Amino acid sequence: MKDAFIWLCKENILPCAVFENGLEIQVNQLFKSYISSQQITLQEEINSVVKQSMRRLGATITHFVDQCDLWQSLTSISMKDGKSVYTLLVVEPNRAVVRHAQTIMQDMSVSPVLILNKQMTVLYCNKMELRQLPETHPQEWQKLLKIAKTSIESQCVCQDDLSIDGRVLRVTAKPQNDEVVMILRDKTVEKLAQDRYEQLRVAGTRFTLMENILDLLGRGETDLERIGAQIYEEVKNIVPIDVFYLALIEGDELIIRYGVYYGEKVTDIKIKRGYTGLSNYVIDTGKFTYIPNTRTMRIAPYRAKALVTGETKRVWSYVGIPLRVDEKIVGTISFQRQGANAFSVTHLALFELIGKQITIALKMKMLVDELKNERSKYREIAIRDSLTECYTRYYLAEYFAKFQGIIERKGGQICFVMIDVDNFKQINDRYGHAVGDKVLKELGYLLLQSTRKMDLVVRYGGDEFLLMLLDMDLKSGKKVMERVSKKLSELKIPDLDEEITFSYGMAVYDGSKTLDEVLKIADKNMYKMKRGKNR
Repeated sequence: MKDAFIWLCKENILPCAVFENGLEIQVNQLFKSYISSQQITLQEEINSVVKQSMRRLGATITHFVDQCDLWQSLTSISMKDGKSVYTLLVVEPNRAVVRHAQTIMQDMSVSPVLILNKQMTVLYCNKMELRQLPETHPQEWQKLLKIAKTSIESQCVCQDDLSIDGRVLRVTAKPQNDEVVMILRDKTVEKLAQDRYEQLRVAGTRFTLMENILDLLGRGETDLERIGAQIYEEVKNIVPIDVFYLALIEGDELIIRYGVYYGEKVTDIKIKRGYTGLSNYVIDTGKFTYIPNTRTMRIAPYRAKALVTGETKRVWSYVGIPLRVDEKIVGTISFQRQGANAFSVTHLALFELIGKQITIALKMKMLVDELKNERSKYREIAIRDSLTECYTRYYLAEYFAKFQGIIERKGGQICFVMIDVDNFKQINDRYGHAVGDKVLKELGYLLLQSTRKMDLVVRYGGDEFLLMLLDMDLKSGKKVMERVSKKLSELKIPDLDEEITFSYGMAVYDGSKTLDEVLKIADKNMYKMKRGKNR
């Protein structure tokens, strides 16, 4: 008890007060200050114990103060020396406070502190308002107990907010085996002075990070690897991080899109969604998770598992944050550092903000991707004929431009074939436009099947088609058309009782004439064939 008290109060004297004939002659200064700040009842209890002891010389008188107080009991013994009676008053501190002294020393003077065991029995409470909470605010008290229970059961640091009399209190529950220390910080007042420097650095990182992410998005950069790298580079400057990764759900897998393990980049690692590691725990629960010691955590069936061989043999501090887009969890980010209790409350606040920034980035990425898909869809509509699935005249100029310069500089040729369906107006008039459309659709399909992928099939207008045959002369182009003509003669279209034929004309582009001039020659040759059939 003596060592524990000295460690707690940092004074190398006995935890006592010495009285001579009932008058105080020596006292532990910390205890004296504490007594003077308390209610008169505590002073009366001390006086009562001392008087009892003086009446019963040599007897040990013990009085239990309050299980929830800083001091647990008062023990007094009196001895007579001549005409004087000396009384030694020994004060025993609350054992729960001693066990958790290192955790609460920096907080107990400014924040409400509560220590509970797994039975939800209060072992210590430093503020009267907390003792009265079950009666004054029963709903908030039950919420507080729920946070404590979750923290003890999972052995994870848990955080949540309470609203009491217009104040918002951030509750941080820190488990230690079967007990939990709960610190309630008032979010409506400024942080402690010793935290301000770190907070300024964190705030600077927040704005820099936000600015850089928005800059990437503004330039159309939605690559998650680049966004992840930007986040890691900014955060590591103020928070030591050994492991970081950003992972997204894709099908039944969780895929790390950007990660760093002790400075080495790791990407495209796949984790099955049924895998009971911590990443899936964060996604399944949908909660911000801080595990200060991965070796003592208890959240079965989930457990710390290694992404890199040998990782689980070490003690880690783990932070996992679910990523949501439109209320749907789409992935997670994680910050890890070797050792227990490696992250402060300020660090956790920064990580939480980063999670929100990545969510914004993901939302922007989805919108940009959607816009790209829409743009691609409308481009496809612009360059593809919806009936025949052949390309349009709009795309002809774009595709031709890719080869025009090469042919003019290095030589080569393109065979252009203009095609027109014979008697198409009569087919429309006799059988209807539905049958006419079927004729065009079947001819377009036949042309696509009869040419190479490098060639271009264009619906030039109405019942006219144009073939752009790369690296072909007139002789090779004629062979292609003979194959198409043979296949067309074998084609049977329902509700059409006559054979489909077409006329065509060819011309070669070799750089000596313009494209328009070549197409006019092909068109002229096509009409020449058509007139020959009508004689």
